[in-house]
Amino acid sequence: MPDSLSLLIALCLGAVIGLERELSDKAAGLRTNILICVGSCLFSILSREVAEGVPGADITRLAAQIISGIGFLGAGAIMREGEHVTGLTTAATIWVVSAIGVAVGFGHYAIGAVATVLTLVVQAFFPRLDELIDELRQRHTFRIISDLHDEGLEEIKTIFRVADVKVLRRKLMKKSGSYYSEWYVSGPRLEQKNVVRKLLDSKHVRELTY
Repeated sequence: MPDSLSLLIALCLGAVIGLERELSDKAAGLRTNILICVGSCLFSILSREVAEGVPGADITRLAAQIISGIGFLGAGAIMREGEHVTGLTTAATIWVVSAIGVAVGFGHYAIGAVATVLTLVVQAFFPRLDELIDELRQRHTFRIISDLHDEGLEEIKTIFRVADVKVLRRKLMKKSGSYYSEWYVSGPRLEQKNVVRKLLDSKHVRELTY
């Protein structure tokens, strides 16, 4: 198949994934994914043709460098805000699109097409699965001010202990005649709401921030 046609196929496959990213309002959209796929394909074609004229040349070396270089591009899409990290899916998509371009450049058109379809399936349907998982393991910090009685503190500990949540971190201090405690927990949203309700019902809890 002519190399120009390979570039056209890379353009189409990159455009399919890029369009999905564009419609999802992601950082790396249509043009970015097209350029990554076409560029990776072009480098692969050039490495193959150069290697054909050099006996014993390793055509995979340039492909490996492509993937390494794309890693730096993907890293630029990753952002961290406090405890939340965003852009990982965008970075992974950039990496996959580059791999698809390499596959097309080396003449593995079917593999590139299948990888494109699988990428679209993951992007279209797996976010719903992510939402379900997040619903089951939400993380929040409970900040509690309670009266200075061991009985009240034990009641608060019991509320968290019997609930279907995992206490990841806990802080406790005495100040101005009160207990100040922070509970960083992970668990289902509904179960955390039950914890809030029980804490608000407690006569020992003066203030709750959730």
